[in-house]
Amino acid sequence: MELTSTLVCPQCNLCSLTEGICSHCGTHLSPHPLEPTTDLLISSDFSSPSPSSDSHSMTSAKIELEHGHANGKEVQPPEPGNPKKTDLSDTTVYHPIFWGRGQTLFGIFIVNTFYTLLTLGVYSFWGRVRIRQFLSSQTSLAKIRFSYHGTGLELLKGSLKALVIFGIPYGFLSFVPIIWEQIPPWIPNVLAGIMVLCFIPIAVVGSHRYRLSRTAFGAIRFSFRGQVKAYMKIWFTGTFLTFLTAGVYYPFFENARREFLASHTYLGNRHFTYHGTGMALLGIYGKSLGIILCTLLATALALIEISEIPLTPEFQQHLTDWLENEDHQAWLFVGIFVNIMALLWSWFYLQLSKQRYFWNHSALGHAPFQFMASTWNLIELRVTNFFMLILTFGLAWSWVQVRNLQFLYYYLGLQGPLDIHQIEQEALDASPTGEELAGYFDAGFDLG
Repeated sequence: MELTSTLVCPQCNLCSLTEGICSHCGTHLSPHPLEPTTDLLISSDFSSPSPSSDSHSMTSAKIELEHGHANGKEVQPPEPGNPKKTDLSDTTVYHPIFWGRGQTLFGIFIVNTFYTLLTLGVYSFWGRVRIRQFLSSQTSLAKIRFSYHGTGLELLKGSLKALVIFGIPYGFLSFVPIIWEQIPPWIPNVLAGIMVLCFIPIAVVGSHRYRLSRTAFGAIRFSFRGQVKAYMKIWFTGTFLTFLTAGVYYPFFENARREFLASHTYLGNRHFTYHGTGMALLGIYGKSLGIILCTLLATALALIEISEIPLTPEFQQHLTDWLENEDHQAWLFVGIFVNIMALLWSWFYLQLSKQRYFWNHSALGHAPFQFMASTWNLIELRVTNFFMLILTFGLAWSWVQVRNLQFLYYYLGLQGPLDIHQIEQEALDASPTGEELAGYFDAGFDLG
């Protein structure tokens, strides 16, 4: 196929292939360096996560969405100098698109690994930035690209600060029982645990604030405006009540954290909202637990029925004698297999249902998110990724990351009105220290 440069209007951001003047606003167009209209760029490493949809249909959907078509109608930009009013009845659905390829990410990963080994780990901060810049720059929404503006030097300085703030005190408490043998070991362990509990909310808030402040959608920066003090109150209250109720309060705790992080996130001057409830999350956890309990109960009753073992005080001895038979052992293995499958299904159901609930109860301004994936879609993705990593001894990591992103974006949508032209820049600066503290606890944030 002959390469043709895509022309992008700097005013209304629509694409054109042949005209030198935008048909919508009359602005002279210039070639876009990132999105040539070639079959090679539009194709991807990701196969459709649904057995009923093929790669051709996914590619067609990507082309339509990227050029402003959704739900059968074209998305028109506002006229210059005449801003479009917010239409709450707008049913246009915008889907993110990831244009990157697994082999490109693999090349970045190989270079990062080489330089990290060569510099004894120092280059890892710059390597992390390169990956984030690639993933962000290859993601678009409504024909606008994301970008990441953090630097490796920022992450290095943040890591050194985190080491001074957390690493040295924590390491000192670990050596206290060795230096002073008369001090009971449980005292420094309790102090270390309290330190971790105190630093986790600091790390989470700091990580959100830094990562979002370095991420942009077009020319508009994200920002996080939540305060550590408020999040610490949610954190300690939720931790205490979860422990006091033997885990029953955890869904309410998780919902409160989600609400705080989402409601204090902004894109320019437009903030995200979240209106989920802990009771609904409790129902999701209850269903997941119910799947496991029902499977365990059904398996136990089936084994008892098959073996005809009476429920008497001699049950254990009867069961031992029964298991000595090879045919009976086969039935036991079947029961174990069924329970393992039920456990895996329950776990996938819980993870997918939570993410679907979180997204479907979140919005950007007046535009709500939609996440339509099913439990089976997630199982198919995870199982395929697992075998890809096993068969390639981990070398397929880059392709797995691309598949995960394309899975999320394929099922995630943002229903209008988006009104991007009305978003104004109000980004706030942030320190990378919280980002590195999050690394100590694996408490960084993610899209889903």
